[in-house]
Amino acid sequence: MTEPLSPDHDVLAAELALGVLDGAERAEALRLTLADPAFAAAVDAWRARLEPLGDDFAEAAPPDLWPAIEARLETRDVGAVRQLRFWRWGAIGSSALAASLAALLVFAPAPEPITVVKEVVRAPDQMAVAQLGGEAGASLAANYDPGQGTLRIRALEMPSSDLAPELWVIPADGVPRSLGLVSPQGTTSVAIPAKLRALIVDGATLAVTMEPVEGAPHAAPSSAPVAAGRISRI
Repeated sequence: MTEPLSPDHDVLAAELALGVLDGAERAEALRLTLADPAFAAAVDAWRARLEPLGDDFAEAAPPDLWPAIEARLETRDVGAVRQLRFWRWGAIGSSALAASLAALLVFAPAPEPITVVKEVVRAPDQMAVAQLGGEAGASLAANYDPGQGTLRIRALEMPSSDLAPELWVIPADGVPRSLGLVSPQGTTSVAIPAKLRALIVDGATLAVTMEPVEGAPHAAPSSAPVAAGRISRI
């Protein structure tokens, strides 16, 4: 049974969904996304909850207010700084979202209310990750670097079989495209063909089926997936 997330990990998942992490914190959050299905699910849930909130806002240059606020903080406690940064990005949401966050988290008293213009940040080459699982007990983690066109997939657990795992991407049209065979143990680095890179997008599905080695990569899977998971951009 999956252990519930701690409050700190839930905050970290929300920060990763908002895109406010950098350095060691972002690296730790990405590691948890690949290693902890509950954490990855929390990131997906936060992203789904937050993404619609920016639809009705126009982009504008933000005022240089937050550095001044941080400089005036009486404490340099890391937790307080993290809370301030989280609320800075959370300010783009509605008051209903702020209420739901307050119900989940206990924050230090906030500074005097100020008006913050919404800031939109888009990374040109976002990493994509996926957690793959299934009823057969298979569990895999994948991350894709669009800059290199390379997908790394790590087999955490695979059923014993005389067949080989074959990786597929299933885009919105529902037609599986083979990305080739992967190792049932350890990590496999898969160079994605240029014609298939456009399919590795947010919301597409990665799946693994067990197939004969002969004839791979195959035109279509011959069996149901032993593991599958949705791709998420981070």
